[in-house]
Amino acid sequence: MKKQLFLFIALLLVACVDLKAQSQVYIDVLGGHKGLTSEFFFLEPIDKQGKWTVISRSEMHLPNYESEHPGFVNYNIFSYNFKSHFGITAGTYASSHYPFSARVGLQYLRENEEWLLYANLSSAVTKNPDGQLLLVLGYLPELNEKWRLVTRLEARTAINYAQGHTFSTQQIKLGAQYHEKIGFGVGVEIEEHTADDHVKADVNIGPFVRVNF
Repeated sequence: MKKQLFLFIALLLVACVDLKAQSQVYIDVLGGHKGLTSEFFFLEPIDKQGKWTVISRSEMHLPNYESEHPGFVNYNIFSYNFKSHFGITAGTYASSHYPFSARVGLQYLRENEEWLLYANLSSAVTKNPDGQLLLVLGYLPELNEKWRLVTRLEARTAINYAQGHTFSTQQIKLGAQYHEKIGFGVGVEIEEHTADDHVKADVNIGPFVRVNF
């Protein structure tokens, strides 16, 4: 949890840059040395002022290439940004390995052509609630008229209020983007799960390809 709080502070420090919201929609596939991960990400302002936004993400995880039972994750977040890019959120989180939950929380979102800074702290509205912290930092500086550098860091932590840490995930990607459409490079995924008071960590490293819409 300390790493996630440090990242949150770093996001707020970088947030002093003047940014404005825009849409972001892409499909991303990472073929690691252990397994495959694909995701569809959708971020879109609902109104012209950017007060209302929707974020939707669907993931498919194949833990190893011989597995016949992939895992799925889906979350949808609607937010109202009331002041200085801070907002209140409501949404859902569903996973094939984690209980479904309706969620409410707070978020911070700033974005332009180069930067994406997103933080969401939410709580489940269930009989056995948890708290989740999601952090995303993306930086796509322009190298020339055709190419951009791709750097992206994501982290999510879930803590059950009664049982403590449940899972954490981190993802780091570094590569290049061509003509605002195709991105590729190398990615690292780390998943940590707590069971019987023991934390098990899995690391997956490999190339990724991203298509922007």
